[in-house]
Amino acid sequence: MATQFVTPQAGSGGVNLRSKPQVDASTLVGTLNEGVKLELDKQGTDWNTGKVYVSTQVAGVSSGLVSVLPGLGTINIRLAPNTDASTDVGDLNTGQSLEFISGPINGWLVARVYLSAQFSQVISDQPAPPPPPPPGGIDVPSGSPLTLAELQAMALAPARKLTAPGGAGQAALNAVRIWNKYGGVLEPLSAKIGIDKAVAVAVIAVESGGSGMGPDGRMIIRFENHLFWAYWGKTNPAAYNQYFVFDQNTSWKGHQYRPQPNGPWLDVHQNQNSEWAAFNLASTINAVAAKKSISMGLTQILGSNFSAIGYASPDAMFAAFAADEKFQLLGFFNFVKNDQRQITALRTRDYVGFARIYNGPGQPDFYGGLIKGVVDGFGTLV
Repeated sequence: MATQFVTPQAGSGGVNLRSKPQVDASTLVGTLNEGVKLELDKQGTDWNTGKVYVSTQVAGVSSGLVSVLPGLGTINIRLAPNTDASTDVGDLNTGQSLEFISGPINGWLVARVYLSAQFSQVISDQPAPPPPPPPGGIDVPSGSPLTLAELQAMALAPARKLTAPGGAGQAALNAVRIWNKYGGVLEPLSAKIGIDKAVAVAVIAVESGGSGMGPDGRMIIRFENHLFWAYWGKTNPAAYNQYFVFDQNTSWKGHQYRPQPNGPWLDVHQNQNSEWAAFNLASTINAVAAKKSISMGLTQILGSNFSAIGYASPDAMFAAFAADEKFQLLGFFNFVKNDQRQITALRTRDYVGFARIYNGPGQPDFYGGLIKGVVDGFGTLV
């Protein structure tokens, strides 16, 4: 039978060890750093408990509690029954006690520590089975121009790749990059929604970061602190402010998070690891609000747009977008198709009009010009 352990959540940095299931200074007895694990005692909804070891040379048991022997000040709490430096995970002070589990065994008492379930996870020493698909499985959005079977049968890359002519400008190079990576989906998809394939290529070239998945296979995301505030934090301000902060005057700036309420603040927008760490932390607080607060995938569509794309929930959108870039492409163009203004602008090649709707009124001529440039560049490919 597999042994189970409790360990900090990925990206949390660590989790506090406590003598009781309550958060105050008197219950803090140590910290379990990320990557370190304790043998699981019990798994719970709010608190997980792990097993720690205390030497009988420095501790005793009375009334079901392990405490420091008289005359001693502070003793070590260990994750294994030996005195190697690597096993030290905390200190038990005079006046503190741990719940007794068993012992003594070879001079060691086994005691219980509490870890917040919000910042810890239960793992096994055997590989976990693959996660089950979400209820109903991953599917195409409502109103999709492609069926699930059609989408799954497509290859991302086109059957015939193109090349840019010698001396080609950046617009043509962008066109050939997007076509050779995504043309297998963009060509049939653009035909289904009634736009030229060059227009589809250009919109993806201009409105995307060029990739929907990172090198580790995770979807590219951006977590927005101010949106998590809007969807959850403003009704739970004290809890929100323990873990997240943003510039109140310029809400899209100053995004930071911290895995522990008293820990150092960390920048959210450093890289994908920090984006995912902030998102995972938010997900342990409110998973739906967290998914509504991230932009997802190739074209960075916010999860709050799930309904406009055609999904029944942020969870359904997230599951599809995280599974394959093909779902990201389909979701983006279904989003465009579902807005009569956007799809009409692309069908009539009104690139500035499309940009004014999709990007906002700030720089429609600039973004419209970029789209036109890639459309023209696509026409030079051979």
